[in-house]
Amino acid sequence: MFEPSPVLLAFLVFKRFVFLELIAALALARVIRAAASARLAALAALLLALAGAAVLLAPMAGITGGPVYGAAARFMALGNGMLPLFLPSAFLALSAYLPGSRMRGLDFAHIALLWILVGLWLASIFL
Repeated sequence: MFEPSPVLLAFLVFKRFVFLELIAALALARVIRAAASARLAALAALLLALAGAAVLLAPMAGITGGPVYGAAARFMALGNGMLPLFLPSAFLALSAYLPGSRMRGLDFAHIALLWILVGLWLASIFL
């Protein structure tokens, strides 16, 4: 009776343990293959995704003390945790439109990740 729905659990796992790590992997691939300004935007996406993943995984490592973690955890909670996920994603999307971007398959994978995240989010709200 008080068990969470499988959709909600899938959304929480995807949001916390999968999305930022995959965005970081896509951004790393773009950093390696892109040129010029596309590389810089992808590098910003990579750094933001890694920082976000580190904050989300810090409680499991027992690294929750200090003011830096507190401020970062409050930032990661903005917009029910969705806004910080879209920030590195926006930089990765920006890198697709800048000169020097290559590997359009990365953009399709990024769009698929966004669709999955938003779809699970909406399904967890309405189901």
